[in-house]
Amino acid sequence: RLLDVPDFAQLSLGLLVSSTFGMLGCLGLQSLLQRDMPILIVRGRITSALVLLLQSALVAYGCAAVAGLAVAATALPGWVPMAVGVLGIVHGLSQQLFLLVSTESRSHGEPLRFSMQSLVRASLVFGLGTMAAMVTGSALAVLAIEAVASLVLAHGLLARIFRRAERSLVACAMIARQRLTRINWVSALTFLAVSMVGFVLVSADRWAASWLLDTAGFAHYAFAAILLTVAMSLQSLVNSSVYPLLARLYARAGRHAAFLLSLRLSLALLTVGLLSSIPLYYLLDAAIVRWYPAYDPTREILGLLLVVAVLRLADFGSSYLLITGFERQLLRINTLTVLLVSTAWLAWLRPWQGQPPTLQDLAVLALLLSLTTYAVVAATSWRHRKPEISS
Repeated sequence: RLLDVPDFAQLSLGLLVSSTFGMLGCLGLQSLLQRDMPILIVRGRITSALVLLLQSALVAYGCAAVAGLAVAATALPGWVPMAVGVLGIVHGLSQQLFLLVSTESRSHGEPLRFSMQSLVRASLVFGLGTMAAMVTGSALAVLAIEAVASLVLAHGLLARIFRRAERSLVACAMIARQRLTRINWVSALTFLAVSMVGFVLVSADRWAASWLLDTAGFAHYAFAAILLTVAMSLQSLVNSSVYPLLARLYARAGRHAAFLLSLRLSLALLTVGLLSSIPLYYLLDAAIVRWYPAYDPTREILGLLLVVAVLRLADFGSSYLLITGFERQLLRINTLTVLLVSTAWLAWLRPWQGQPPTLQDLAVLALLLSLTTYAVVAATSWRHRKPEISS
């Protein structure tokens, strides 16, 4: 409502760059932290957990420096200023750091504290971002102010974590730097590969839209894809409590108990989501007609993207496989899914013949990727549901 169509396209591309940077996950350390921190805390190894947190933050800063230089030297779509890409990296770093520091509250099993942290951040980002859009009408200003707000909050929370744990941040930082080579990099890089392939699964359609559509076309698809962003945010919010809960349950009761919980949650959210999507479709369609006439073409893909959103919201099988040590299997099946589905989509669309894809074509790609992933991950989780055989 506050930005014109070209500026909204720039903002959407900047946020896509931000989420792409987040895909790196500190070279897999974010996933390693999410898995190991609850276990370390349960075992009373608080200092080890905090050192791993700081190691993740140090790697995040290093990744941002390299990625910023890479974006500055790499050609983005012709309608995108270089500053959008660089600010997207800084924005992604701010998101990454907040996710890292908020892992502590989740790992302690304190969802209320995590919820308050998320609420404060969301309020700051929404309020300041909206103000920047109203005053400047610039996508760059919105990206910059959101990044600064998240960076300040993340560093404040980090300092509070160490005060709460009665540990020295400086001393732990020195240990973290000295022990970087002692990290389980094999697991971390496996998590990175899983994250990269997973990111392709959820973002291939938007990157394809940024390259294959013009500015207005990308803005239209990005507007409709807000549904997918909301779904992933909701999934992340729910999983922020579920993931450490599954990790603790797996540590205490084994694989089968963790599988049953992930299955119940997945089926419950799938059912509720599909039922809710019916009235939501009509509400969203009416809202576009009433308040967003510039984005009227998106009405034709609302139904497809709502189904995609529900499938992504209900995926807890991936978390189960990561926690129980089947990250390599997850990597293999997700890689095969990307390759097979993308090849089939390209063979059907044949973009090399000079005909650009439509909004429906890109929505179909998102649906095929999400539907196939959900089914294959669910089948793999079922196959690995049985408890370990003790020797």
